[in-house]
Amino acid sequence: MGGFLPSAERRSTALLAIFTVVSLLLLVVGDRLPQGWLRGIGAHLFGPLDRIVLLGDRVGSAWRESRLLHERIARLEMENAVLRGAGVENDSLRRALELPRQGPFDLVTVEVLSLSGTPVPVAATLSAGRNRSIEPGDAVVTSRGLLGRVGESWAAASRVTLLTDPVSVVACEVESTGVLGLLRATTAPHPRLILANVPLADTVRVGQRVLTSGMSRRFPRHLTVGRIARVGREQSGLTQEIEVEPAARLSTLRHAFVLRGTGAAELVP
Repeated sequence: MGGFLPSAERRSTALLAIFTVVSLLLLVVGDRLPQGWLRGIGAHLFGPLDRIVLLGDRVGSAWRESRLLHERIARLEMENAVLRGAGVENDSLRRALELPRQGPFDLVTVEVLSLSGTPVPVAATLSAGRNRSIEPGDAVVTSRGLLGRVGESWAAASRVTLLTDPVSVVACEVESTGVLGLLRATTAPHPRLILANVPLADTVRVGQRVLTSGMSRRFPRHLTVGRIARVGREQSGLTQEIEVEPAARLSTLRHAFVLRGTGAAELVP
C-alpha cells in the first residue's frame, strides 16, 4: 500500500513509526539509560533557549520599570512646577504683607558624636561648630524630621538640645487643620512628647502629622516634628493631652543637618 501513498504521507507514516519505536524503547530500557548523560545533552540543547527566554523576561521587566520611572518623573516634574508656582505666589504675598521671607536655608551635614541624658537622651554633640558657621539657635534636623536646636557652639563642635529635653518648647500645628499647640517633653509617667494647650473643641486624629508652626521664630515653619500617637484629655479636663511620636529616631541617629542661619531668629516662643 505504501506505493499508493503520496510522498508527504509516506514521510509522516515513517516518522510516526520511528517515534512509536523510540517511545517503546524508552519505556523498556528508560530506567537503564545514564541519567546524567541525558541531562547533559538536554542542558546543551535547551540551554540557549533558556537564556533567550531569561533575556526576554529581563528586557520586559526593564521596559516596565523604565515606563514606571518615566511616569514617576513626569508626575514629580508637574508637582515641582506647581510648588514653584506656589513659592512665587507665597513670596509675592509675603512681600505685600511685609512679612519676612522664609528659607531656603543652608544645610550643613554633621556627624552625631554622642548622646547624653537619662532615661532618654536630651542632648547630642555634633562634629562641627563655629568652624562651619554653626551658631546657637540653629535648627537641627534629620532626613525624617526635626531633632532639636543648637544650644552651644564651640570651635569644632556643638551641642544640640533635643526635643526630648523638658526645657525644650516648640510651637507646632497639626497638618491641614491649623490646630495649634506647644510641644513639650515629659517624663511622667514615662518619657514622651505632649502637644499641650489644645482646646477640647479642636478636632485632631491619630496619625496626623505635627509640624512647626509660624507662631514661633525659634524654628522655620513646616518642619516635620512627628505624628499624633494618642489623643486624650489633660488632668484638669480643660484641654486635650495629645501624645506625639517623634519623626527623628534617636536609636538610629548617626548624621544630622544643621539649618545654618536660623539661629539669628529672635528667641521667643
